[in-house]
Amino acid sequence: MKCGISLRGAEKVFELFNNSESQTNPTFTCIRKWLGRIGIYELKREKEYRDDWIFIVDLTVELGKQKALVVLGISQQNLQSNVIDKKRGVSHKDVEILGLEIMDSTRGELIEHQLDKISKRVGVPVQIVADNGSDLARGIKLYQQKYPELIYTHDVTHAMALLLKCQLDTDDRYQSFIQKCNISRQKLQQTELSFISPPSQRSQCRYFNVEILTDWAIHLLNAPTETLLKLMPDAEPLMITQKIRDKLGWLADYELDVMKWHQMVSLTRRVEAQLKQSGLSHQSLDYFQQNQSIFLDNCLSDFQQNIFDYLAVQCNKITGHGTFLATSDVIESLFGKYKHFSARCPFKEMGQMLLTICLSTIDLTTAVVKNALSTISFTSVEAWLDEVFGQSTLSKRKMLFSADYEDTKTV
Repeated sequence: MKCGISLRGAEKVFELFNNSESQTNPTFTCIRKWLGRIGIYELKREKEYRDDWIFIVDLTVELGKQKALVVLGISQQNLQSNVIDKKRGVSHKDVEILGLEIMDSTRGELIEHQLDKISKRVGVPVQIVADNGSDLARGIKLYQQKYPELIYTHDVTHAMALLLKCQLDTDDRYQSFIQKCNISRQKLQQTELSFISPPSQRSQCRYFNVEILTDWAIHLLNAPTETLLKLMPDAEPLMITQKIRDKLGWLADYELDVMKWHQMVSLTRRVEAQLKQSGLSHQSLDYFQQNQSIFLDNCLSDFQQNIFDYLAVQCNKITGHGTFLATSDVIESLFGKYKHFSARCPFKEMGQMLLTICLSTIDLTTAVVKNALSTISFTSVEAWLDEVFGQSTLSKRKMLFSADYEDTKTV
C-alpha cells in the first residue's frame, strides 16, 4: 500500500526477505484476501457521531455502467488544529471513509438518499466539498434543502481549471498553439532534439496542467542557443540551429500569448495555494481584496474578476467565523492511487481493488491489522463483492469462452 507495488510484487518481496526454508511465504492471492478483509473492516467500522463533519464527495468510474460514490470525512476541529494551523494540505491519513456506494444511476435524488443514509450514522455535516459535477451538485443541493445551515463549497482546484477552460477554449490563439505543440512533438520525438520537444498533453482534464506547456515554452524561448549546442557536441552547429528554426521557429510568434497564459495560470495557482493552506473563511476574500494590486494586470482584468466572483460566492456562504475546507484534492489523490492498483486488473471494472481507497486512509499498525483479520473473514468479503458487484466481467468471459470450447469438443 505504501510503495504501490503489485500483489505479485509483494509476494516476491516476501521471498526476498525470507531466509528460512521452513517458513511458507504468502501467495499473492493470500495477500489480496488480507487486503480485502482489512478494507471491509475499515469500511464497516463504526465512525464517530459528530456535528462538525466536513464531507468530501466525488464519483469514480471504470468500465461498465456502475459508478462509485465515495464520501470522505474530516472534522472541522481536526482540519483547524492539524491541517490549517500547520499550513499544510489534507493528507490521506487525515480523512476517514464514511461511505462507499456502488450506483447504477447517479441521479440527484439517489445522491441525496445516500448522503441521508451516511448522515444518520455519523451526523449531519457542516460542509460538503465537491467538484460541482451536474449529478453531484443536484444531489447535494437537494440534501441542502433539508439543512439550510450546510455549506456547499465548489472545490477550488476544479473551479480554477473551469475558469481556465472557459477562457482558453474560446481563444483561437491557444487552440492553434496546442495543435502546433502536438505536431512538433511528433516531428521531434524520434530525433536528436527529442529532449526539447513539447510535453505530452492529457486527453482529459488538460486545463489542470496548462502550466506544463507554458513553462516549456517560456524556458525554450529564453534558452541561449549556445546552451542548446553544448548539449549536442557531436552535431553540426549550423545544421542543428537550422533544424530548431524549422521545427520550433513558430514558437516566437506566440511569445506574448504565452506570457499572458502563464500569468493566468500563476494567478489561479496563487489562489489555490492560499485557500489550501489557510482554508476558506471571510478573511479569504479580504486577503485577495487587500492584495489585488499584486495580481492586477490590465489584460487579465476580466479573468481576475471571475476569480473574485468565485471567492465572493464561496465566502458569502459562511455565516460564522470558522475556517472551512476549500479543496477536494485528497479524494482525487485517493482515486489516483486506486486506479494505479486497478490498472493491473484483467478488466478495468470495479471490484475488490476499490477497497484500496479505504486502506489508504488508515494507519496499518499491528493492532489494526490484527483486529481487522480477527473480525472480518474472507467469506464476508466475498459476500460484500457478490452483493455490490454481482458476477464480474472476467468470470462471465471465462464461463462464456469455456462453454464455447466444451461445445466445440462435444461436436
